[in-house]
Amino acid sequence: MKLRGLLLIILLIPILLPRVSAQSPLVIVPLNDEFSGVPGDTIVIPFQLRNLGNETVSNVTVYVTGPTKGFLYGSRVIREPIEPNGTISEKISIKILNVNPGEYNLTLVARAGSSYSEAKIKVHVKTFVDYTLRVDVNDEYIYGNNVTIPLRVTSRANAVIIGRLGYTLSRDGTVLERFATTIYLRPGESWVKELRLTKPEVGNYSVYFWANFGGVFKSKTAEFRVYQRNLGYDAYFENGAIYVRVYDEKGRGVSNISVKINGVSFKTDDDGTVSYLVDEPGTYELVLNLDGKVARTLIDVKKLFLSATQENETLLVRVVDSAGKPVPNVTVTASGPLGKDYSTTNPSGIAEVNLEKTGYGTLMLRAESSMYIGGETTVRVSPPVKPTTTSSTTTPTNIPSVTPTTPEKPPKNYGPLAAILLVSGLLLAGTSYAAFFRPIVREEMLEGYYFVKVKAPRLVGIDGFRFERAVNAVGVRATKGKAEVKDGAVVWEIEHLDPEEEAYLQVILG
Repeated sequence: MKLRGLLLIILLIPILLPRVSAQSPLVIVPLNDEFSGVPGDTIVIPFQLRNLGNETVSNVTVYVTGPTKGFLYGSRVIREPIEPNGTISEKISIKILNVNPGEYNLTLVARAGSSYSEAKIKVHVKTFVDYTLRVDVNDEYIYGNNVTIPLRVTSRANAVIIGRLGYTLSRDGTVLERFATTIYLRPGESWVKELRLTKPEVGNYSVYFWANFGGVFKSKTAEFRVYQRNLGYDAYFENGAIYVRVYDEKGRGVSNISVKINGVSFKTDDDGTVSYLVDEPGTYELVLNLDGKVARTLIDVKKLFLSATQENETLLVRVVDSAGKPVPNVTVTASGPLGKDYSTTNPSGIAEVNLEKTGYGTLMLRAESSMYIGGETTVRVSPPVKPTTTSSTTTPTNIPSVTPTTPEKPPKNYGPLAAILLVSGLLLAGTSYAAFFRPIVREEMLEGYYFVKVKAPRLVGIDGFRFERAVNAVGVRATKGKAEVKDGAVVWEIEHLDPEEEAYLQVILG
């Protein structure tokens, strides 16, 4: 029996020894072949290197291999020479990552040149309970806006964990909302819930977030404030635009304030300003959200209208607003063949234009004011008719009057007078026909301007009137119809003119 037991031990020796390469003198022997830990732990493995050969071994590389995921393996180089039959004790480490619980087989390897030796070790990974809590909240929120607060718990365990979590929302010490539930989380999984507060009241708020998984209790508290600013604003029309400026108690512009102008939404810029271009008169409604306080106002935008009356060498221009009310202190510009003249309306809304400066013919009038939409019109002025002087004779006094005698009238001799009357009648008839049935077109050129007038005949209107003239023009304006510069010529088209109706064309020459 003793002999049989000895033979069994001899047969098992090759199985118990570490695996080595053929003719390898190097053997690695772990001092402990079983280890345990949880994710995040670092395991230190002590071992011995034995040189069973008859030559010195040096520069031995030792490392650990195993599953490709879940572990961080260490390695090292032992440069100390190992004499024949010599032994060196060292250690190497591995780190357990977020790997599932269980038993894992790893290999400890020693290599020197082409010789190597291996030894098996086991690592028991235990269940690890860990998680994080997070509350995303700002320090302050402006009153009048909605507030969203995400709550998040994320598992850092290496297995499924089950537990309870909940939160409490308070304002100024008063509980507004409570919530609790039981959940489970897989490794790396998150649970998220958003607290949505619809325009919360002014006050100091607190969110208490807690959880308990596997006996591990954690909590987190976040606080924030909802406040309201004392905001003011100015709204006015100026220079063709509506301006709105929002400011705080110190007069500083406030950005990102909601402003609506006739339903069109805007946000104030960094200076607290919104501008809105206006080209039509009317009443514009403004709605502002001043930190939850809604302010409404109306801006009345008016337009200037002009009419003119000529008095000799002066043109009286009357300026009124959209309601027909005279407007003082308005700049009136009159442009004519000779140049421009500027004037300002008096308290009655009347401005005087010197026609000697502008010249006579077609004038362009424009009224401008920072508080109104500008207006313009075209008028036709003529040089005033100068009175003619008549010479008078004085009858001397003290001369006796003589009563003339009336001779007898000779018989009338119509001779050539009849022919003259006949020719005059024919000319008059031709002129009358032109006035009654044909349009009258007149053209005039004055120092950089070219004017055209068309007048419909007395009895019938004009349909489809077209005027075209080759001139070097840089701009055209017409009181009626469509005028344009096209291919080096001015083209003027009018769909219809009523009997005796007039229209004017002004061409600015290049």
